[in-house]
Amino acid sequence: MLRTRVITGAVYFAIIVAFFALRLVDARLFGILIYAFSLIGTYEMVHALSGPHVNAQDTAEPPMPMSKSQKFVVYAYAILFTPSFYVADFIYERAGFRCLLTLSFLFALVLFCLLVVDHKNTDIKGTGAAMLCGFYPTAILSTTILTNSLPPQGAPALGLLLIFVISPVTDTFAFFVGSLCKGKKLCPTISPNKTVSGAIGGIVFGSLASILLYWLYTLATGYVYEGVFSGWAGTPWIVFAVIGLVCSFMTEFGDLVESVIKRKCGIKDMGKLLPGHGGILDRIDGTLFASTFIYLAFILAVL
Repeated sequence: MLRTRVITGAVYFAIIVAFFALRLVDARLFGILIYAFSLIGTYEMVHALSGPHVNAQDTAEPPMPMSKSQKFVVYAYAILFTPSFYVADFIYERAGFRCLLTLSFLFALVLFCLLVVDHKNTDIKGTGAAMLCGFYPTAILSTTILTNSLPPQGAPALGLLLIFVISPVTDTFAFFVGSLCKGKKLCPTISPNKTVSGAIGGIVFGSLASILLYWLYTLATGYVYEGVFSGWAGTPWIVFAVIGLVCSFMTEFGDLVESVIKRKCGIKDMGKLLPGHGGILDRIDGTLFASTFIYLAFILAVL
């Protein structure tokens, strides 16, 4: 099991590195990776909420099945979301964000319209489930798209590195520190294996990883963070320590959110795409939440 997990993790890491390399050719190519996360993650969410599942755990709640029309709208939203951003941005500079807002509004509007148009097959629970499947992961992934599309002075490459490095560092050291120190459980009713010591260890090493990434990026590019936080912090090092701390906290909170969803659906993993890890959402659950904070921290540097 451990061998399978390590091999899968290595392949996943190689894919991420490959897309960072492609980004050097054209930043928009990184959007392919985000697009894949969105499509696969949406499928996993729809499958998880639809249920019932074979060998469902005792914690399983009644499934929230969606009608065929609702599933069609959810998948259409995921399919159109990422490409529409880049098409709009290509046609008119900085129009991508407005396009995503418009598309998200239409997504919600169409789901409400289905309650009338397809009233025999749709219900409120299905509408809520469809909304959740659209927001998680596709809409949340928009912050990764937006980080990737920041202007050069916003250091988009550094932002993406923080997103895709701090989260796994936090998860890894939370596991090792928790296994070594043990102690009080963090949230025993949600995720019995997580400990307070592991959570603290993950946050500490996540902060250190953030500082290290900033230092290496500065050496390589000469970049200096000059966001709104740099004035009161006195030095960018403190800013990135805080960024790492909050990012690690968001990662761990995202893990707990995913754990709650899985427990309520009565499943162990969101999918089987990544042997030893589960599905894509099992791999990027913390990353989704961390990316939101990273984008906010970096967009403030270019305002």
